[in-house]
Amino acid sequence: MVSNEATCSSPTWTLHVDGSSTIGGSGAGIFIQSPEGDTMEYALKLEFPASNNEAEYESLVAGLKLSQAAGARSLLIYSDSQLVVNQVMGMYEAKDEKMVKYLDLVHKLIADFERVEVKQVPRAENAAADKLARLASSMSKIDSRRVTFLSSGHPEIESSKQILCSSNTPCWKDEITKYLSTSELPQDGAAARKVKMRASRFLLIGGELYKRGFSVPYLKFLAPEEAEYVLREIHEGICGNYLGARALAVKALRQGYFWPTM
Repeated sequence: MVSNEATCSSPTWTLHVDGSSTIGGSGAGIFIQSPEGDTMEYALKLEFPASNNEAEYESLVAGLKLSQAAGARSLLIYSDSQLVVNQVMGMYEAKDEKMVKYLDLVHKLIADFERVEVKQVPRAENAAADKLARLASSMSKIDSRRVTFLSSGHPEIESSKQILCSSNTPCWKDEITKYLSTSELPQDGAAARKVKMRASRFLLIGGELYKRGFSVPYLKFLAPEEAEYVLREIHEGICGNYLGARALAVKALRQGYFWPTM
Protein backbone atom coordinates (compact mmCIF):
# COMPACT_ATOMS: atom_id res chain seq x y z
CA MET A 1 0.00 0.00 0.00
CA VAL A 2 1.39 3.40 -0.97
CA SER A 3 -0.02 6.62 0.50
CA ASN A 4 0.26 10.20 -0.70
CA GLU A 5 3.26 10.16 -3.08
CA ALA A 6 3.92 7.40 -5.60
CA THR A 7 7.64 7.97 -5.11
CA CYS A 8 9.41 9.13 -1.99
CA SER A 9 12.93 10.44 -1.53
CA SER A 10 12.87 9.93 2.24
CA PRO A 11 14.81 6.91 3.56
CA THR A 12 12.60 3.97 4.50
CA TRP A 13 12.08 2.84 8.07
CA THR A 14 10.81 -0.65 8.92
CA LEU A 15 8.10 -1.46 11.45
CA HIS A 16 7.24 -4.94 12.75
CA VAL A 17 3.99 -5.18 14.72
CA ASP A 18 2.15 -8.01 16.44
CA GLY A 19 -0.73 -8.42 18.88
CA SER A 20 -1.30 -11.09 21.49
CA SER A 21 -4.54 -11.99 23.27
CA THR A 22 -4.61 -14.69 25.93
CA ILE A 23 -6.80 -15.70 28.87
CA GLY A 24 -4.37 -13.79 31.11
CA GLY A 25 -4.55 -10.56 29.13
CA SER A 26 -3.64 -8.78 25.90
CA GLY A 27 -0.60 -6.94 24.64
CA ALA A 28 1.12 -5.52 21.58
CA GLY A 29 4.68 -5.69 20.32
CA ILE A 30 6.34 -2.98 18.23
CA PHE A 31 9.82 -3.22 16.68
CA ILE A 32 11.11 -0.18 14.76
CA GLN A 33 14.32 0.06 12.76
CA SER A 34 15.73 3.27 11.29
CA PRO A 35 17.48 3.42 7.88
CA GLU A 36 20.80 3.58 9.80
CA GLY A 37 20.03 0.34 11.65
CA ASP A 38 19.07 1.82 15.03
CA THR A 39 16.26 -0.14 16.69
CA MET A 40 13.49 0.63 19.19
CA GLU A 41 11.46 -2.07 20.93
CA TYR A 42 8.16 -1.65 22.77
CA ALA A 43 6.01 -4.09 24.74
CA LEU A 44 2.58 -2.48 25.20
CA LYS A 45 0.34 -3.91 27.92
CA LEU A 46 -3.34 -3.42 27.09
CA GLU A 47 -5.25 -2.52 30.24
CA PHE A 48 -8.59 -3.56 28.74
CA PRO A 49 -10.13 -6.74 27.27
CA ALA A 50 -9.16 -7.14 23.60
CA SER A 51 -9.62 -9.84 21.01
CA ASN A 52 -6.62 -11.00 18.99
CA ASN A 53 -7.65 -8.85 16.00
CA GLU A 54 -8.10 -5.81 18.25
CA ALA A 55 -4.66 -6.41 19.76
CA GLU A 56 -3.20 -6.62 16.23
CA TYR A 57 -4.75 -3.28 15.35
CA GLU A 58 -3.58 -1.73 18.63
CA SER A 59 -0.01 -2.74 17.78
CA LEU A 60 -0.31 -1.20 14.30
CA VAL A 61 -1.76 2.08 15.60
CA ALA A 62 0.92 2.35 18.30
CA GLY A 63 3.63 1.48 15.79
CA LEU A 64 2.50 4.18 13.37
CA LYS A 65 2.44 6.81 16.13
CA LEU A 66 5.86 5.82 17.45
CA SER A 67 7.38 5.73 13.96
CA GLN A 68 6.06 9.20 13.22
CA ALA A 69 7.41 10.48 16.55
CA ALA A 70 10.82 9.02 15.66
CA GLY A 71 10.86 11.01 12.41
CA ALA A 72 9.91 8.36 9.85
CA ARG A 73 8.36 9.63 6.61
CA SER A 74 8.61 6.48 4.52
CA LEU A 75 7.58 3.27 6.25
CA LEU A 76 7.58 -0.46 5.43
CA ILE A 77 5.26 -2.34 7.81
CA TYR A 78 5.39 -6.08 8.50
CA SER A 79 2.52 -7.90 10.24
CA ASP A 80 1.59 -11.57 10.44
CA SER A 81 -2.14 -10.77 10.72
CA GLN A 82 -3.84 -11.74 7.47
CA LEU A 83 -7.04 -9.92 8.42
CA VAL A 84 -5.39 -6.62 9.40
CA VAL A 85 -3.05 -6.51 6.40
CA ASN A 86 -5.79 -7.29 3.89
CA GLN A 87 -8.22 -4.82 5.45
CA VAL A 88 -5.60 -2.06 5.34
CA MET A 89 -4.75 -3.01 1.74
CA GLY A 90 -8.44 -2.93 0.79
CA MET A 91 -8.57 -6.64 -0.08
CA TYR A 92 -10.94 -7.45 2.80
CA GLU A 93 -13.97 -5.42 3.84
CA ALA A 94 -14.22 -4.44 7.50
CA LYS A 95 -17.74 -5.29 8.70
CA ASP A 96 -17.39 -5.43 12.47
CA GLU A 97 -17.99 -2.01 14.04
CA LYS A 98 -14.71 -2.04 15.99
CA MET A 99 -12.73 -3.16 12.93
CA VAL A 100 -14.24 -0.30 10.91
CA LYS A 101 -13.16 2.22 13.55
CA TYR A 102 -9.67 0.76 13.78
CA LEU A 103 -9.30 0.75 9.99
CA ASP A 104 -10.41 4.36 9.74
CA LEU A 105 -7.89 5.39 12.41
CA VAL A 106 -5.06 3.52 10.65
CA HIS A 107 -5.85 5.23 7.32
CA LYS A 108 -5.79 8.65 9.03
CA LEU A 109 -2.38 7.90 10.57
CA ILE A 110 -0.99 6.57 7.28
CA ALA A 111 -2.04 9.78 5.54
CA ASP A 112 0.54 11.68 7.61
CA PHE A 113 3.39 9.75 5.97
CA GLU A 114 4.85 10.29 2.50
CA ARG A 115 4.83 6.58 1.74
CA VAL A 116 3.62 3.47 3.57
CA GLU A 117 3.77 -0.14 2.41
CA VAL A 118 2.15 -2.97 4.38
CA LYS A 119 3.21 -6.60 3.97
CA GLN A 120 2.01 -9.83 5.55
CA VAL A 121 4.80 -12.12 6.72
CA PRO A 122 4.82 -15.55 8.41
CA ARG A 123 4.96 -15.46 12.21
CA ALA A 124 8.51 -16.86 12.07
CA GLU A 125 9.63 -13.74 10.17
CA ASN A 126 7.94 -11.48 12.71
CA ALA A 127 9.68 -12.97 15.73
CA ALA A 128 10.90 -9.73 17.31
CA ALA A 129 7.43 -8.15 17.51
CA ASP A 130 5.86 -11.49 18.46
CA LYS A 131 8.12 -11.88 21.50
CA LEU A 132 7.38 -8.33 22.62
CA ALA A 133 3.63 -8.87 22.23
CA ARG A 134 3.71 -12.08 24.27
CA LEU A 135 5.77 -10.32 26.93
CA ALA A 136 3.22 -7.49 27.10
CA SER A 137 0.25 -9.87 27.34
CA SER A 138 1.94 -11.84 30.13
CA MET A 139 2.41 -8.57 32.04
CA SER A 140 -1.36 -8.41 32.39
CA LYS A 141 -1.18 -11.28 34.89
CA ILE A 142 0.50 -8.88 37.29
CA ASP A 143 -2.90 -7.18 37.59
CA SER A 144 -2.81 -3.98 39.67
CA ARG A 145 0.53 -4.58 41.38
CA ARG A 146 3.19 -1.96 40.66
CA VAL A 147 6.23 -3.75 39.26
CA THR A 148 9.26 -1.96 37.84
CA PHE A 149 11.37 -3.95 35.37
CA LEU A 150 15.09 -3.45 35.94
CA SER A 151 18.23 -4.79 34.27
CA SER A 152 21.83 -4.99 35.37
CA GLY A 153 24.80 -5.04 33.00
CA HIS A 154 27.35 -6.33 35.51
CA PRO A 155 27.51 -8.31 38.76
CA GLU A 156 26.93 -6.22 41.86
CA ILE A 157 30.25 -7.42 43.30
CA GLU A 158 32.10 -5.73 40.44
CA SER A 159 32.80 -2.02 40.57
CA SER A 160 31.20 0.20 37.98
CA LYS A 161 32.26 3.75 37.18
CA GLN A 162 29.40 5.92 36.00
CA ILE A 163 29.61 9.50 34.82
CA LEU A 164 26.74 11.89 35.34
CA CYS A 165 26.30 15.11 33.40
CA SER A 166 27.85 17.92 35.39
CA SER A 167 25.84 21.07 35.73
CA ASN A 168 28.94 22.94 34.54
CA THR A 169 29.45 20.91 31.35
CA PRO A 170 27.28 20.25 28.27
CA CYS A 171 24.80 17.39 28.71
CA TRP A 172 22.88 15.33 26.15
CA LYS A 173 19.71 16.53 27.91
CA ASP A 174 20.47 20.03 26.59
CA GLU A 175 20.60 18.80 22.97
CA ILE A 176 17.26 17.00 23.32
CA THR A 177 15.61 20.02 24.96
CA LYS A 178 16.91 22.31 22.23
CA TYR A 179 15.69 19.94 19.48
CA LEU A 180 12.21 19.54 20.99
CA SER A 181 11.79 23.28 21.52
CA THR A 182 13.43 24.68 18.36
CA SER A 183 14.02 21.64 16.06
CA GLU A 184 17.73 22.58 16.07
CA LEU A 185 20.13 19.67 15.54
CA PRO A 186 23.93 19.28 15.67
CA GLN A 187 25.76 19.88 12.38
CA ASP A 188 27.28 16.39 12.40
CA GLY A 189 24.93 13.93 10.70
CA ALA A 190 25.60 11.01 13.05
CA ALA A 191 25.16 13.20 16.12
CA ALA A 192 21.94 14.64 14.69
CA ARG A 193 20.50 11.14 14.14
CA LYS A 194 21.40 10.17 17.71
CA VAL A 195 19.64 13.25 19.11
CA LYS A 196 16.49 12.52 17.04
CA MET A 197 16.43 8.89 18.21
CA ARG A 198 16.84 9.91 21.85
CA ALA A 199 14.29 12.71 21.55
CA SER A 200 11.60 10.25 20.42
CA ARG A 201 11.55 8.92 23.99
CA PHE A 202 11.05 12.34 25.58
CA LEU A 203 8.68 15.31 25.48
CA LEU A 204 8.58 18.86 26.84
CA ILE A 205 5.84 19.90 29.26
CA GLY A 206 5.96 23.47 30.50
CA GLY A 207 9.62 23.70 29.51
CA GLU A 208 10.52 20.60 31.57
CA LEU A 209 11.87 17.41 29.98
CA TYR A 210 9.93 14.18 30.63
CA LYS A 211 10.59 10.58 29.62
CA ARG A 212 7.56 9.16 27.85
CA GLY A 213 6.08 5.65 28.17
CA PHE A 214 2.91 3.70 27.46
CA SER A 215 2.34 1.87 30.71
CA VAL A 216 3.98 4.25 33.21
CA PRO A 217 3.44 7.94 34.00
CA TYR A 218 5.75 10.50 32.40
CA LEU A 219 9.03 10.62 34.33
CA LYS A 220 10.58 14.01 35.00
CA PHE A 221 14.21 14.27 33.89
CA LEU A 222 16.44 15.44 36.76
CA ALA A 223 19.76 17.24 36.56
CA PRO A 224 22.53 15.66 38.70
CA GLU A 225 22.09 18.05 41.61
CA GLU A 226 18.30 17.52 41.53
CA ALA A 227 18.77 13.74 41.48
CA GLU A 228 21.06 13.95 44.50
CA TYR A 229 18.40 15.90 46.42
CA VAL A 230 15.66 13.40 45.52
CA LEU A 231 17.84 10.45 46.54
CA ARG A 232 18.74 12.12 49.81
CA GLU A 233 15.10 12.84 50.66
CA ILE A 234 13.95 9.32 49.78
CA HIS A 235 16.84 7.69 51.59
CA GLU A 236 16.80 9.57 54.85
CA GLY A 237 14.43 12.52 54.64
CA ILE A 238 10.71 13.01 54.29
CA CYS A 239 10.16 9.57 52.70
CA GLY A 240 11.56 7.84 55.74
CA ASN A 241 13.44 4.56 56.01
CA TYR A 242 16.95 3.81 54.83
CA LEU A 243 17.00 1.88 51.54
CA GLY A 244 19.54 -0.09 49.53
CA ALA A 245 20.68 1.18 46.12
CA ARG A 246 18.30 -0.90 44.00
CA ALA A 247 15.26 -0.24 46.18
CA LEU A 248 16.16 3.45 46.22
CA ALA A 249 16.17 3.62 42.41
CA VAL A 250 12.82 1.81 42.24
CA LYS A 251 11.26 4.22 44.72
CA ALA A 252 12.54 7.20 42.74
CA LEU A 253 10.94 5.77 39.60
CA ARG A 254 7.64 5.35 41.42
CA GLN A 255 7.82 8.99 42.54
CA GLY A 256 8.01 9.95 38.84
CA TYR A 257 11.68 10.83 38.37
CA PHE A 258 14.35 9.72 35.88
CA TRP A 259 18.05 10.29 35.18
CA PRO A 260 20.34 8.41 32.75
CA THR A 261 22.37 6.29 35.19
CA MET A 262 19.70 5.45 37.76
